Amino acid sequence: MATPKQRNYALFLGLSIAFGLVFAVLPLTQDFSYLRPELLCLLVIFWVMNSPEQLGMTFGFLVGLLQDVVELGVWGGHAMALTIIAYICLMSYQRIRSYSVWHQSLWVFILVGVHQVVVNWVQGIAGYRTPAHYLVLPTLMTALCWPLVVFFFLRIRHLYRTQ
Repeated sequence: MATPKQRNYALFLGLSIAFGLVFAVLPLTQDFSYLRPELLCLLVIFWVMNSPEQLGMTFGFLVGLLQDVVELGVWGGHAMALTIIAYICLMSYQRIRSYSVWHQSLWVFILVGVHQVVVNWVQGIAGYRTPAHYLVLPTLMTALCWPLVVFFFLRIRHLYRTQ
């Protein structure tokens, strides 16, 4: 039987991923669609770094597969990219968490950049092309959102005592 703390954690995790999926397909104009942060990648980084005992590469793969299905894209692109990101986070979470939030943003910029390159590579194999300069803006926006996500989620986790 799950404790209330475990139920709150699972509910909070599920709601955050559901929100990220909705945000990923939220219709935006062509001008603003290239400024959309990669929220699901950001959430995978956050959750794996803050719960490495419970979440890992399987979590990244499943979230990526959900994103591929919801976005009607090439199956496996986001799944492979988020699995790689989850692996990197698992191997380096202690080091990254020891930095300040703004220094962590630089790591997030690199991790999301890796995500963008892998997804663009898989989509390129399938015949879809995205210009490189359209990959940099979402990566930069995601890195700038990192401090907000950390503050918000850690505050919510503290209020609802999810861990």
